[in-house]
Amino acid sequence: MLINLFRWFFGYVKFKYSGGFREDFINDCFQAGFNLKNIRLNESELTAQTGIKTYKQLHKIAFSHGGRVNIYKRKGFPFLFSSLNNRWGFFLGLVYLVFFVSFMGSFVWNITVMGNNRVTEVKIVDYLAKNGFKIGTRWENIDKEQLEIAVLSDFEDVAWISINKFGSTAQIEINETVSKPDMTENNITNVKAERDGEIVRVEVRGGWAEVHEGDAVAAGDLLISGIRESEVDEENHYTHAHGSVYAKVNIEIPISINRNQDERITVRSREYKSLSVFGMKIPLYLNKEKGSAVETEQKTYLVINSYRLPIGMITEKSDYFETETKLLSDEALETLARAELEKKKTQELKGCEILAEKVEINMDESGCKITGKYNCIQDIAQESEILFDIKNEEE
Repeated sequence: MLINLFRWFFGYVKFKYSGGFREDFINDCFQAGFNLKNIRLNESELTAQTGIKTYKQLHKIAFSHGGRVNIYKRKGFPFLFSSLNNRWGFFLGLVYLVFFVSFMGSFVWNITVMGNNRVTEVKIVDYLAKNGFKIGTRWENIDKEQLEIAVLSDFEDVAWISINKFGSTAQIEINETVSKPDMTENNITNVKAERDGEIVRVEVRGGWAEVHEGDAVAAGDLLISGIRESEVDEENHYTHAHGSVYAKVNIEIPISINRNQDERITVRSREYKSLSVFGMKIPLYLNKEKGSAVETEQKTYLVINSYRLPIGMITEKSDYFETETKLLSDEALETLARAELEKKKTQELKGCEILAEKVEINMDESGCKITGKYNCIQDIAQESEILFDIKNEEE
């Protein structure tokens, strides 16, 4: 098997000897040390096979015995490209292909991010792009250490980062920071009222309660104290006061809506496609229409075995619009005002138990003023740090 493989690699030929004395031809070949294989004799000719170099020397022996040799079959590696003789373009193209692949491998054509949870991949990739590290950048132009230091400096949630090269892919590995415990537990604080109200329930988790159910308080009143005088000695006790104090409160949410409203009307949509090849954007359109438009972009890349190739299509969609000023009717104005009030109510009264609500609407030529009045139960506790020198206090 190994001998046959060796022969195939160097190549061999099958030839015919005709027109002479075959026996004398064979004897002279063996005396000259030529290795002939698979010798066959028939009525008119002799067939055999031998190596390429050996065959070139058979012509002289064949001629001396009144015959000649002709190749009827070629085998082996040297003859694989025999049909491409004098076609140097093929070989030049092959050399160019090898050079091109090697050259393009020195660039970044794909970026992946691993280990991120709180920090999104888009933020990391956009940040690196702003600092010169993006698709199409040469590896030798990338200062990985400086980039890693910059990311650690600008992203509090990133504890460790490593930029690794795998072929033409840059793999960004990230370890995120562990959430730090709330250090405010060590501060000395009071809990004060955020707004006026009537106390409904007090839940103290630290400190000493200064109000009870049914008490009326004003904004800024002390609800839970972080300081308490000792009944045993003359020293004061300090702590981090915290907890929840629920109270009935009255909250007003005013909103004003102008009767003249600007409205965007989409008049037409256009799609502009571009070919992305190794980071280079090649537009497939002649001109892009100008005008006011909302633009969105979608990128689609070729993927082979989960590997994204640096070749794809970029589709930019432009929705062109015109702005019109409309004079709203009372009905339309009220509908818009109520929707805005509901949105703000959801934001400001989040976590509140609404006991009663009232909506007042005032219309005039300029617009609508709507006011939502709510009676609800809300946690009005607000921590306030006590800033003083304890040593001076003790003295």
